[in-house]
Amino acid sequence: MTSMQPMAAPRSICIHLHAYPQLLVDGRSVPLHLKRAWALVACLSDAAPKMSRAQAANLLWPDAETGVGRTRLRRLVHQINTTCEFESVTGDTDAIWLARRAISLAIDLAQTQLAALAVLDAKAGPLDAARLLQPASHTVLAGFALDSETFEAWLATRRREHERLLLRALQRLAEHELLLGRFDAALQAARRLLDIDGCVDAGHALTIEALARLGQGAAVEAAYDQCASLMRHEFGVRPSAAVEAAYAAACAVLQGEPSSPAARPLAATATATAPVLRYANTALGSVAFATLGTGPDTLVLVPEVWSHVEAALDEPRMRGALDRLAQRFRVVMLDRRGAGLSERIGVPNTPEAAVEDVLAVMDCLGAQRAWLLGSSTCGAAGIELAALQPERVLGLILVGVNALGAWAPDYPWAMDAKAMETWIAVLQTSWGKPTGLPAFAPSVAHEAQVQAWWTRTLQHSTTPNGIAPLVRTLHAIDVRHRLADLRVPALVVQRKDDCIVRAGAARYLASSIPGAELLMVEGADHFFWHGDSDTVLSAMEAFVDRHSTESPG
Repeated sequence: MTSMQPMAAPRSICIHLHAYPQLLVDGRSVPLHLKRAWALVACLSDAAPKMSRAQAANLLWPDAETGVGRTRLRRLVHQINTTCEFESVTGDTDAIWLARRAISLAIDLAQTQLAALAVLDAKAGPLDAARLLQPASHTVLAGFALDSETFEAWLATRRREHERLLLRALQRLAEHELLLGRFDAALQAARRLLDIDGCVDAGHALTIEALARLGQGAAVEAAYDQCASLMRHEFGVRPSAAVEAAYAAACAVLQGEPSSPAARPLAATATATAPVLRYANTALGSVAFATLGTGPDTLVLVPEVWSHVEAALDEPRMRGALDRLAQRFRVVMLDRRGAGLSERIGVPNTPEAAVEDVLAVMDCLGAQRAWLLGSSTCGAAGIELAALQPERVLGLILVGVNALGAWAPDYPWAMDAKAMETWIAVLQTSWGKPTGLPAFAPSVAHEAQVQAWWTRTLQHSTTPNGIAPLVRTLHAIDVRHRLADLRVPALVVQRKDDCIVRAGAARYLASSIPGAELLMVEGADHFFWHGDSDTVLSAMEAFVDRHSTESPG
């Protein structure tokens, strides 16, 4: 890429990205001067392992013509290498990357992410915990901005992703320290979590328990009152059941009743009942998943375009439904790339991509075959997988599913383009509220705790800017051409008065899939775990029993 001679020995490069970017070469600070140079270094530090030239040029100069952007990129790379006095950025015709083989590279942001993952995988050491507790550990390029809307959108997403990773790791760290009886360390981790996001229920619950174990009764009362005030102001609700349970346990401990059931360590209970989060790798990033139950057959919940594995389990009715299924199956929950806890940057959000995610998780678990449960928007991906790789699918359960995302003369049950854009506008303008809950779950839409859960699910799943491409992805779904090719057992379940997916869509599915069974259920709830969930779950179980094979999933 340049006329410089290859280096005789690796050079040491340190890149600091928590605060305003800084570059050290062999311990010497190297000023890159141009903001776009810093932005490119940040992007390349995050790329795994390369970045296409087209993507880099679009991030830095979104309004420039393709040729102009690529020319500017070549000049910028040359300037960076000239300033560093060696070829720190290299590439080929299509992509560029940091010359990692030629340098000894340390990136503070990457080190923090590794520390967080080590905590989540229960492999952390003292240095990992200390790194998470640093005041700036949750920040990415703090104070840095660039006059490029595309780069700023990338940076905003990257900041949110990193912050969420830190929140999960700090929660796990606080729980672990409590279980080991290191209450001061647990309190430090819980308070650090709340410093980042004061609305995390687990942060309040863990803070309250740690204070109680330290015998600080007045501080327990103050922590509970602070949580109650915050929840009332932000969401108009009382503290969550987890916080209330922690407060009850704390009171029991402070009153000298350690044998009381309420006084059992909340962290121990949470660790025992919460599934362990794991990650499966794909070429375009990691897929977050968790399992419930140890049954002989595997049941995969095909992921929605908006989902969040951990937040989903905070809803008692959903958790109850999944726990029931976990008595019969190994239940697998995952967030598709682009949503929730999975990789969100630069990944497609299509049924085909979701198929890759499901297969990656199945392979990670060693599950050769599985039953697929596709509810709502994720049904299309289940159909795609069952049609393309039937040897991996034991059977298909579709609950409230459209085969086509957009209205058509021969498919009148979906939204037209105008309705879709209206729905996007509503979601974006009412972000931070339980938007659409009366349509998705009318039987429980009045319940404050369900409203708070739905709000958190939307907020943790995606972003106001990210919701538009997700909804448009839904609008573009069309798996009608796959239906006649399905050769696996299929059950179609539909609530008769569901206004998210119409009853006609279910009848269309059932009539188009060879041998499919159709069950129409009374009620209007779109979410299968609300309303008469017993009927739906019993139908699923009976369907599997009728079609079970001797081959385990």
